[in-house]
Amino acid sequence: MTAHDIIDNRHERLVDHILAILPQAARARFAVGYFFLSGLEALGASLDAIGELRLLIGNTSNRETIEQLSEAYRRLDLVQERAEEMRLARRADHRARARETADNLRQTIGVMDQTDAGEELVHALIRMVEEQRLKVRVYTRGRLHAKAYIFDWTNPTPGNRGIAIVGSSNLTLAGVRDNTELNVLVHDNGNPLDPTQGNHAKLTAWFEELWDEAQDFDELLMTELRQSWAGRLATPYDVYMKTLYTLVRDRLDGDEERTLLGEDEITRSLADFQEVAVRQAIRMIREYGGCFVADVVGLGKSFVGAAIVKYFERAEGRRALIICPKPLEEMWIEYNERFHLNAHVIPMSMLLEGDRGVDLLSDPRYRDRDFVLIDESHNFRHSDTQRYRVLQSFIAADPERRVCLLTATPRNSRALDVYHQVKLFHHDDSTRIPIDPPNLREFFARIGDSRAAGAPAPTRLQDLLRYILIRRTRRSVLRWYGYADDTGRPLSELSEPEAAAYLDGVDGRRAYIQVAGRRQYFPRRELETLRYSIEETYAGLYETILGYLGRPGRRREAAIAERAEAPAAELTYARYGLYNYVRPEKRDQAPYTDLQRAGRNLRGLIRTMLFKRFESSVAAFRQTLERMVQTQTAFLAALDAGIVPAGEPAERLLGRADALGDDLVDALAAVSQSYRAEDFDVVRLRRHIQADIRLLRKMLDLVAPITPERDDKLRVLRHRLASPPTAGKKCLIFTQYADTAEYLYENLNPGGARADIEVIYGDDKNKSRIVARFAPRANPQLSLREGESEIQILIATDVLAEGLNMQDCDVVINYDLHWNPVRLIQRFGRIDRIGSEHAVIWGYNFLPERGIERNLRLTEVLRNRIQEIHETIGEDAAILDRSEQINPEAMYAIYEGNTSALSRYEDDPEEASYVDLNEAEEMFRRLRQDDPDEFRRIADLRDGIRAGMPSQEKGCFVFCQAGSFQQLVLVDEAGNEITRDIGRVLAAIRATPETPALATLPAGHNERVMQVKRRFEEDVRYRRTQREHTGSRSVAQEYVLRQLRQLYGETSDETLREKINLLERAFSIPPTAAVRRELGTLRRDGITGLRLIDDLVTIYHRHRLQDRLEQSQRAGDEIEIPHIVCSMALV
Repeated sequence: MTAHDIIDNRHERLVDHILAILPQAARARFAVGYFFLSGLEALGASLDAIGELRLLIGNTSNRETIEQLSEAYRRLDLVQERAEEMRLARRADHRARARETADNLRQTIGVMDQTDAGEELVHALIRMVEEQRLKVRVYTRGRLHAKAYIFDWTNPTPGNRGIAIVGSSNLTLAGVRDNTELNVLVHDNGNPLDPTQGNHAKLTAWFEELWDEAQDFDELLMTELRQSWAGRLATPYDVYMKTLYTLVRDRLDGDEERTLLGEDEITRSLADFQEVAVRQAIRMIREYGGCFVADVVGLGKSFVGAAIVKYFERAEGRRALIICPKPLEEMWIEYNERFHLNAHVIPMSMLLEGDRGVDLLSDPRYRDRDFVLIDESHNFRHSDTQRYRVLQSFIAADPERRVCLLTATPRNSRALDVYHQVKLFHHDDSTRIPIDPPNLREFFARIGDSRAAGAPAPTRLQDLLRYILIRRTRRSVLRWYGYADDTGRPLSELSEPEAAAYLDGVDGRRAYIQVAGRRQYFPRRELETLRYSIEETYAGLYETILGYLGRPGRRREAAIAERAEAPAAELTYARYGLYNYVRPEKRDQAPYTDLQRAGRNLRGLIRTMLFKRFESSVAAFRQTLERMVQTQTAFLAALDAGIVPAGEPAERLLGRADALGDDLVDALAAVSQSYRAEDFDVVRLRRHIQADIRLLRKMLDLVAPITPERDDKLRVLRHRLASPPTAGKKCLIFTQYADTAEYLYENLNPGGARADIEVIYGDDKNKSRIVARFAPRANPQLSLREGESEIQILIATDVLAEGLNMQDCDVVINYDLHWNPVRLIQRFGRIDRIGSEHAVIWGYNFLPERGIERNLRLTEVLRNRIQEIHETIGEDAAILDRSEQINPEAMYAIYEGNTSALSRYEDDPEEASYVDLNEAEEMFRRLRQDDPDEFRRIADLRDGIRAGMPSQEKGCFVFCQAGSFQQLVLVDEAGNEITRDIGRVLAAIRATPETPALATLPAGHNERVMQVKRRFEEDVRYRRTQREHTGSRSVAQEYVLRQLRQLYGETSDETLREKINLLERAFSIPPTAAVRRELGTLRRDGITGLRLIDDLVTIYHRHRLQDRLEQSQRAGDEIEIPHIVCSMALV
């Protein structure tokens, strides 16, 4: 002991004094405002030596002290009233406060470290309660703010019955060890003749008086201890369900509030699954400023979007701006009028810079619109377009604008497609969305990375999308919201095999959903392959022409380019690989380095285009060859004039060679000045261009005699149209190429004699009128006009594959070969929609075959065709849009007519785990409705629970959370990370109620769990640091901030200094793209001094930076406590 009695945790630690006293004490009485088990954990095994410990704790249900209440209320009488209410509360209220304290204790146990020492502490406390050596009560008659530790000596003497410590320390690890506190040792100064006198007697009497008034807590304490992670092992099923529930809990919040959406025409018309999507979108938009509604085609995304707009219009007074493709403008105008959305509708084609487009920021019709709905938002996946810049500037100008994105394909070819769309509503890269790293640009940069040693872990797109995207497949909607057609039973009540019979149409069974009190069905898909002879079509020239197109391979291409003479029977594609003809000493200089990047992709794309047009139709191939001869000849003429026409402007001019005529060479000279002819091997380039022209003309001569009468593919189409079940039905024929569409129209409707056959492939015809004539019942708002007749057969390119309803039709014919189902599903979506009147829709897909394959099975023909594509396209496939890349599994599903397998491809396989979470969400929603007791049991499972089960994986699973930031991790037996992929993790821990559980956990489980938690805590600290220091600022930002600091030092005007301080804070946060552009202008123009202040003030108000500053400050105030949600030993 020291020579003084002061304990402040700086020079003397309270825990050391308690540990010194406990071995000498028979019993102890602790009275504290609140405690964490960490406080008792610090006392360790010494607790077992105490004969009795009475623990009196304050009512910790409200962490505010009386002083804090006083500060909040600003009125002492209200504080006194509050204290009096607590003192005079009814007995039921006291019990309720004790339960609230138990809830807080549950939270403290949940966040404690899962160490062997912590586990032993819980077991020791359970033993002490069972042996009646530990008694706990909660003081509920007021705020217990005192902290007193009172000990009775084992061997008391008259006048010295014990010792006490009184002061500021609560029974927490920080209170007894780490915080700067002020406590005093109180020695007994009792009168040997009067035991009621003296410090110890008075403190004991004070404690016992409060103890008698307090609510017994032993039973609640035992419940929490026994139900805690350390008190008992859970089952594998409970850990699995706890994991799923925690992942989707936020999506379930508020579902019970049926009044949320209000009562109006559109809300009453929503199907259950659509109403759920509206609720989820509202929550996401409120939380993050925007979201995607990305249900697959045919589920009514537009209807859901209209309901979201209506909610925000009614509930928050927001006025919407609806951006959509031109063909959808009339539909949205009709929705706007019918549902009273109070919106303005603008086709995205009007989003142009300058005077040619609408001025969203200045036009009074648009500038105050504070909700933006973007239909088919994938059209904004590229940030370098005018429409993107115009829309982003408008949305970013008001931080309070909210955004809803509608698209079935948020990602078309790359993850950055999603990034650019997210940036429409999430302007900063630094983010509150709980992703790792907490920076959107860094997050997307890591997607798909292979992890090298020491490199950051790759990120997964679904880790972001689960917070901001709603996506359901048709199959999942029917599974969770559908009913059996024959019995009326909800499919959600059926087992998986039973439900699959209805989902797959086994024995004619069907499932339906309820929409506005009516049964609505999805039609059944029937796929059939139409085989034709491509050799007959090309009059035996198939192999010859295929050889002329060449084989892929970078080394092969480079070798051909280096030859002095071009090969006689293979295209060199010289015009598309100009870098290979740049002299070696110039290749690493600008602008020739750009030619290298462009050439890598362009040659492959041209070869792929030729191959696809070759298989599309003779007409498409012939016209492509003619255009290539024309542009190659123009290129050769430019070479002869000493010009190398390189770069995009030159490419555009070559495409207009026929229209420009004699002016072409002069125009090419004007745009190609950066590329000097002397920097190229022009002699070799000319020879290769000449060789390509000769070969292109040779192919033209070969295909010239091929007439429609010799076209076997066209013959098969005519036969299909004339045969059941297609004959007499409305039919939609899709092709990828306008040349093929025109060819089919000319041959199916010679001279345009039939008014019921039509073609559309560009902007030359009014899409709305075409749709009105082809599907008048599906589009009653587009009624037939006088003199118009219905269309029976419609030939179209993919200009009609997006967002239009044409379910009057029940036949789709895809004239081109499918490599991937993405575009096929989009096309099906035009007629395969909820509410279709057709029980079956037919999909016919053309498949070329060669003569030797005529008697082979379809699977073998497909295998040969896929191999042919691989050999022709090769490594070039990697540069194609994902919807164009070959997907062999999907091709087998399409061409073998496996519709149930095809439905799997409606969702991105990279987002499979996201779909799993959708399934989990629906499962819990149904469980809450059908078995609320089981739902509540799962919801009440304690944080930190653990289990063990036999598994193929060896190691353990750990689920960590801090705020809304979550990590699911699989580690091996040595604690090394295996994966954080949600789909793989969920598969590893999947369990049922019958899954066997381990009786004990393997040695080292706690240590492995804590290794994961410590790494997680580092990630949390990194995220917090990233949010506080958002990375390097732009050059323009640094310029502005440097000028502001200089101005601050030069002035003594306090008003100006306050203004500079405000501007410095506002321009220190990450700027939006629009603000960044304006700051760049200030820097380029060298604006300084008071004019800079004035310009910055203008920018500050124009872009409402005050709101963004407040948002940034609120985000920085969030508290995230890392804790373990659950863990599972895998043995």
